[in-house]
Amino acid sequence: MWVMGIPVRMALHTYRYKEPPCLHCHFVIFIYILCISILFLFLFIFSVLLILLNRHSIQMDLRAKHSLGLLDQLRKMRETEKLTDVVLVAEGISFPCHRVVLSAFSPYFRVMFTCGLRECSTREVFLRDTPADSLGLLLNYMYCSELPLNNANVQGVSVAAFLLQMDEVFNHCQSHMRENMDASNCLGVYYFSRDLGAEELADHAQRYLRTHFVQVCMSEEILELEAHQLGALLSSDDLNVSREETILDVVLRWVRQDTPGDGMEDRRSRHLVELLRKVRFALVAPDYLREAMKRNMSLLADAECLEMMEEALEATGMHPASSPRKLKLRYGMETTDLLLCIGNEGGGIRSRYGNYSERSFCYAPSTGRTHYITSPRYGDVLGFVCAGVVTEGNEIVVAGEAGVRKMARQTNRNVEIFRHRVEAQGTWEHLSSAEYRDSYALGALGDTIYLLGGQMKLKNQYLITNSVERWSLQGGPWHSAAPLPIPLAYHSVVRLKNRLYVLGGRTPQSWRMDDEPDRLSNRLLEYDPETNKWTELGPMKYSKYRCGAVALNGEIYVMGGIGCEGVDHGQSRRCLDAVEIYNPDGNFWRDGPTMPSPQLSLRSNASNAAVVGGKLYVCGYYKGADRHEDIIKDILELDPWENRWTVVACRVLMHDAYDVCLVASLNPRELMSPPADLVTQ
Repeated sequence: MWVMGIPVRMALHTYRYKEPPCLHCHFVIFIYILCISILFLFLFIFSVLLILLNRHSIQMDLRAKHSLGLLDQLRKMRETEKLTDVVLVAEGISFPCHRVVLSAFSPYFRVMFTCGLRECSTREVFLRDTPADSLGLLLNYMYCSELPLNNANVQGVSVAAFLLQMDEVFNHCQSHMRENMDASNCLGVYYFSRDLGAEELADHAQRYLRTHFVQVCMSEEILELEAHQLGALLSSDDLNVSREETILDVVLRWVRQDTPGDGMEDRRSRHLVELLRKVRFALVAPDYLREAMKRNMSLLADAECLEMMEEALEATGMHPASSPRKLKLRYGMETTDLLLCIGNEGGGIRSRYGNYSERSFCYAPSTGRTHYITSPRYGDVLGFVCAGVVTEGNEIVVAGEAGVRKMARQTNRNVEIFRHRVEAQGTWEHLSSAEYRDSYALGALGDTIYLLGGQMKLKNQYLITNSVERWSLQGGPWHSAAPLPIPLAYHSVVRLKNRLYVLGGRTPQSWRMDDEPDRLSNRLLEYDPETNKWTELGPMKYSKYRCGAVALNGEIYVMGGIGCEGVDHGQSRRCLDAVEIYNPDGNFWRDGPTMPSPQLSLRSNASNAAVVGGKLYVCGYYKGADRHEDIIKDILELDPWENRWTVVACRVLMHDAYDVCLVASLNPRELMSPPADLVTQ
């Protein structure tokens, strides 16, 4: 059959062939209309929300204006004494008020005016235990929402607020005292808050005065204490004093505080024997004790006092070299310089309840004892530590890369800077983030830290850089400092006499035309922060990296590492046992005592050596150049006067590896002891 000259089958076939494009067009139009409808729906909902928010803000503005208007009218009515129905009297001064306002702010007045007491009907209410000035400030707060606090009036206001049960004002006063506490007022705050029952404030003040006890001893407040108060304070083991002479001085100063003739000195002298018993004479230097006896003959005329001091001198004379360790030391006397092996791996130490991976090894050369500090690699802090430094203010600062969990939430990789906080149970506080690099060095001058060199990403590859950035611990952005004279990575940095010295490391493959790729450096660079300039000094004998570098007795010691003699032109490298010593005054190098064996640090860009008490220590090392060898868990000591190495501790309880060795002054009481349930591996 034919239709318009076309077979019927062919016509049907042609019609059906054109149908799918029409359906496709309808579908596209449907999707387009649906999207437009959804968009309009969202716009409608957004408009409704804006209207509701605007209406709510208008209501809030009206409510605020209403409240402020009400307060303003009440204040004016109080000033003009209109509709006032009660008069508060404190120290003979009258304060006309409104009962309803007093009841709204103070449960004390609410009960007084509603429970049928005599004050419900009387015109005047006498407040005998409330200072007039403090009451005036509280009334000003009720009527004007203003409370101008200062150190002179805060205690009086807090007492009045406590008596009138105004908890909000009382808490505000405690916050003011806590924020403005110093060595001149912490004693007064402590006894005041303790008597008032403010336990949290009293605990805070007690911790403050114990921590800053040397400064507290220089204040006038400590001379105003009663004898029993001073005695109780001096009995504490938690005082942060490094010398017992401080305790003896404050006792003698307290006794002779008042001028002769008023009778007060005689009354204080009666407590001298009692207070001297709080002094731990075995910890006082004999020469200092003799001098104190000469300077205070009138005070020490008491036979019992003289007997106590003579017994102390006699005991010291009989055993002049004996250590007074049997007598319990005060907190500050236990603070000592510790070797900190920061950023450990998980293996090497195990107890029945864990592997100690959250702790880092510490060693006290003065006592030979082992302690543990919270590791910055514990929890969600750092994945690994690339470098670390201890500032002149004893701030422990480390730099590294975020952990896996934290990095998964970040879009960019950064250099993360953390600081150890002793006062916060040894936690690590995040300070700042810098543009990512690796294989860098970290230095510190004053309260400024420096990121020096390393490898930075450029066009999808990491290139060695000479970039130097600095950041203040006080906060703020990072700033560029003078770049290194040459790009360096895996180098060492040492602080000496307010200068930074950079040495060793690897140079880039195209820094100088006569250098071959990946050569080691033997150059020594000095940075002056005042001029912001670098100076190249005399080169080392060896080109090297993975070495230890420290400052000792005004000189720079460089130990071990991997390198070659002279400028690196591609000659063979080996693990070194050499010690090179640089004298900055004469700008020359000399050889030091050879190490017991060739060795290198555990990390390619961080030192495993540090200085404590005028001696150099190496904490764990690889013996030889094979990275797969086990760590030697010994601590080596170099005495610069004897000029020889000794092993002071063997197979110490450190982990199988750590990131950087630092020295900081810490108190062992704030650290953990070795595991009592150690599992032998």
